[in-house]
Amino acid sequence: MVALLATGQGQAAGAKQEPKEAFVIKYPNITWFDPVYVADEKGWFAEEGLKIEWVGEIPSAQLVPAVASRSIDFANRHTPLVLTARAGGAKIKIIAAGATTTAERPHMKYLVNPASPIKTVKDLKGKKVGINSFSACSEYVLKEYLRRNGLDKDINFVVIPDANQEQSLKQGLIDVGVLHSPYYEKVVKTGAAREIFNDFVVDNGISGMLPFFTNEDFIAEHPDIVKKFVKVLARAADWTNEHHDEAGQIFAKRRGLDPQYAGSWQYYQHGLIPGNEQVQWWIDLLVREGKLKKDQIQASDVYTNSFNPYNQKKR
Repeated sequence: MVALLATGQGQAAGAKQEPKEAFVIKYPNITWFDPVYVADEKGWFAEEGLKIEWVGEIPSAQLVPAVASRSIDFANRHTPLVLTARAGGAKIKIIAAGATTTAERPHMKYLVNPASPIKTVKDLKGKKVGINSFSACSEYVLKEYLRRNGLDKDINFVVIPDANQEQSLKQGLIDVGVLHSPYYEKVVKTGAAREIFNDFVVDNGISGMLPFFTNEDFIAEHPDIVKKFVKVLARAADWTNEHHDEAGQIFAKRRGLDPQYAGSWQYYQHGLIPGNEQVQWWIDLLVREGKLKKDQIQASDVYTNSFNPYNQKKR
């Protein structure tokens, strides 16, 4: 009897265990460069027991509401939209830094037709400027640059998706296009447009962080999943910084783009959010724009590095 029990125990111990089912993360097909494509292509989410369920493209203006309503689990969109949504009661929080603006790889480029008389920011008064949405980087960073140069904000903003701005410039529907990667790579490389400046000129790019965020209820329910997701983001960000060409090719493949015009951004090291300064820059701007009241929200409440494996601080 003892021998039979021992044999049975041995069989149980050696039995093949069923693989644990991956946790499904609902994530949008972002139209700008996104390291989530890289991480998915490399299999890094699978290594952490995660599976990206691509839910399709969501209009950029709807990404924050989609996370707030939990239609999707994570997204990346610009800081001011997260701030105003939180101020309006949305339970969302930044959990990792995204792209940073550098002189070589800016977040946005301001482009005009090659023969345009527009040379500098001083020539923009009364001009039609194409932006992908209001209340985000393409509107506010330009307004801030005008303010710092003591210039009038008399600009006619026209909402046009990045993908359509090249054609709009050609047709004269707009005088200036505000384009993100990978769209500015194509128009600059083909000579279809000329750069007059980029967003790095404003405070050396402090405005450029494109953070990843999620719903606070999701954090409360799945802190281990958030930790794994951020770990993969950090890996993908650092890898992209070291392999821009290959990262761009992966992005082009995932988005069905011409590889010769693929682009990428520079990312904050390890995906770590660089403290209060960057978020506070946007809070101050939104207060000046009348979108937030003074002291309505605190920078330290908006983000956390606590899920990042590289975090050395309590936050």
